[in-house]
Amino acid sequence: MHTLTLRTRLIAAGCATAALWGIGASAWAISQSLAPLIFFGYLGTIIAPGMLFHLSLPPAKRIAGRRPLVAAIGIGMLAAALARVLAQHSIVAVEGFFFELFSGVAGAALLHFAIAKLFGPLIFGRVYCGWACWTGALLDLLPFRHSDGRRSGVWRYLRYLHLLVSLCLVAALWFGFRYLPDRVDALIWFLGGVMLYYVLGVTLAFVLRDNRAFCKYLCPAGVLALPAARGSLLKVRGDPQRCNALGECVAACPMDIRITDYTHHGVRVLSSECILCQACINACPDGSLSLSFGIDPPGRLELLRDHGGAPPVTIIPRSLRKVRRKRTLRKLQ
Repeated sequence: MHTLTLRTRLIAAGCATAALWGIGASAWAISQSLAPLIFFGYLGTIIAPGMLFHLSLPPAKRIAGRRPLVAAIGIGMLAAALARVLAQHSIVAVEGFFFELFSGVAGAALLHFAIAKLFGPLIFGRVYCGWACWTGALLDLLPFRHSDGRRSGVWRYLRYLHLLVSLCLVAALWFGFRYLPDRVDALIWFLGGVMLYYVLGVTLAFVLRDNRAFCKYLCPAGVLALPAARGSLLKVRGDPQRCNALGECVAACPMDIRITDYTHHGVRVLSSECILCQACINACPDGSLSLSFGIDPPGRLELLRDHGGAPPVTIIPRSLRKVRRKRTLRKLQ
């Protein structure tokens, strides 16, 4: 994957900015509130220079260059969510989504989950998890960027259990006591949840030596995005003719997806675990991976690297990597 031209970078940043301003304007027209226009306008405005910077980097540096961009977006999202708590008593978290769903209140939590988790992933997959989640933004800064693979057994069910516990708790409070958080309670729910996720996420990352362990094993919000993400129009596509099968992409993937297997099957990366961070695209020395829009055949094909399996990459000398990368760049020019 070569460095993009300035024209391409400007088009990509402009499209992202226009889309976010368009969402904000539409939400403003529907809700008659300036809040969504201000939020999505702010997000679109800060994303434009961030995308220009990120896409101007050579592919080998984009993985590291992505982190400050994601941190800036995550801080903005967290600040916006906190503002909605104070202004609307809306808890932008799983519990807040259930409170609004049960009570019939169409607040910020319902809008957030509809866009980021339930319907948005039908088009853009789990891009929110990879680029806008304030929990993921912090976890990406930790030092354990390459995991040993997915753990089996009870680990794979913990996030579903977490979601069920949240659902039952909110259902008991609403249907049993007609409890709906006021401003103070909503602030406690939100800040308490943020701190709990940070503590759990950082602790789990150090225990399992895996930055995104929380996302894989404990995050209940990600569970809601899985069904829609499977049918996403935007996915990573691999070219089997150019794939070297060495597994650099698999080693770079924070979600342990066996990307080379999808490529050799002749299909796009169909895993609903993909967060579209594009680490695989930027790690590929042969430029065989890219983003693509399309419709995939029905069925579930979840190919994940298991914990304790074979190493995901064949190590080749750095000097040889440089030679191969230069040869690839000459072919692309």
